[in-house]
Amino acid sequence: MANQNILTYGFKVTQLKQDYYAPSVFVAGSNNPLQSIYCFLSWIDPWSDDNNPPLPTEDQQYIKNAFKNMFVAKQLTSSNIIPVIRRIDWTTGTVYDYYQDNVDMFAVDSNNFLLKSFYIKNRYDQVFKCLWNNNGGQSTIEPFFQPGTYNTNNVFTGTDGYKWKYIYTIDVGNKIKFMDSVWMPVSVGVNTPNPISSTAGIGSIDAINVITSGSNYDPINAPISIVITGDGSGASANVVVTGNTITDVTIGNPGSNYSYANVTFVTSGTQVGSGAVAIAPVSPIGGHGYDPMSELGCNHTMFAVEFNGTETINGVDYVPIDIDYRQVGLLINPMAIDTFPNFANNAIYDLTTQFTVASGFGVYTSDETVIQKDVNASSPTFGQTIFTGTVLSFNTSTNVLKLINTSGTPLYNSTVTGLSSKTSRTLLNVTTPNLIKFSGYVSYIENRSGVQRSVDGIEQFKFVLGY
Repeated sequence: MANQNILTYGFKVTQLKQDYYAPSVFVAGSNNPLQSIYCFLSWIDPWSDDNNPPLPTEDQQYIKNAFKNMFVAKQLTSSNIIPVIRRIDWTTGTVYDYYQDNVDMFAVDSNNFLLKSFYIKNRYDQVFKCLWNNNGGQSTIEPFFQPGTYNTNNVFTGTDGYKWKYIYTIDVGNKIKFMDSVWMPVSVGVNTPNPISSTAGIGSIDAINVITSGSNYDPINAPISIVITGDGSGASANVVVTGNTITDVTIGNPGSNYSYANVTFVTSGTQVGSGAVAIAPVSPIGGHGYDPMSELGCNHTMFAVEFNGTETINGVDYVPIDIDYRQVGLLINPMAIDTFPNFANNAIYDLTTQFTVASGFGVYTSDETVIQKDVNASSPTFGQTIFTGTVLSFNTSTNVLKLINTSGTPLYNSTVTGLSSKTSRTLLNVTTPNLIKFSGYVSYIENRSGVQRSVDGIEQFKFVLGY
């Protein structure tokens, strides 16, 4: 018989937390980080249709071309990374799903989005989990909590019959940096575990939901109580009767250490009413709000990074402003010459090969190919092209030519000729990148229409990766 297995949702959460907590974390006694993540810019040549960039591919030739065309890599830290979930704004008239402990709440569609809308964000950026939807009714009352007015169990019950459990409030800084029309950040760090839910243990009972109201209940002549059975302790509740039917159950104490719970209604004296049925879903381990990432179905990470002007550090300009580019992506665990065999750890790296050329006439132009030919008459390659590169930028004040996509070995005191501009200058000095070319793993590539840089421009990128 074949074995059956599952890679649990917990694995995804641990991977997401590793991305957040350890983008560049060092092991005690070692100089090697567990992980080092960089955002790179690449590719300055126009696409065949610049308004419709081609789809990146994963063949080795394509990956190598991405490496060869990179011109800058900027390190990402925890401030650039956060787990995100699909943004669901509360909207009146919507039927929301409610949390059940015996249902897979994290089933996804073909786009890796959750099929069940069981949480919402209100207008105040407070996030709630739906514990009951009034037997499939429409939500018409927006849940909210004003600090200092939360009820005992942090459950908001509206006149529409919905029950909402407060989970967390989105931090203002995270909202500005990471929230957009599709995604919203999940509480991480000091908010996990959430101190408001630290007593649940294995699980608590925060809502008991009436599935069937029954009939002929008479609480005056036949008082009604509710009996909660399970493997935990301490849970208590009170029955609400309206018009001889059981319409609700209010929680007195959610209890703790439940992995399952059942409820029954008991009348004292003459048995009058019958037919009422209720369920008591038990919270996740630790309680609702203990670990928002795991209980809200988080399976995506957002990387947010910006390139500001020339990215000048200690007087060094790392990114030219007189260029355009068309590719951006993520590079994991590259190595640098000065850190080898450990991973690179500088905040930013210039990935271009820099030629210092002699003064002269003519200006090299961005995107053009430059070449050098063998001028040694006794060489077997005499007259042949021995070096090529693509011009990223040319500084006419310093006579520094920045090149990408290089091939071959440059020849000092030989001319560097631009095939388009026809500019020829003598090569005086070569500076190669500190980051080792082709090291690390390209984990994400995004092709774009040409992005024009400027001295006062800031390009902001957001990448959302799913697990």
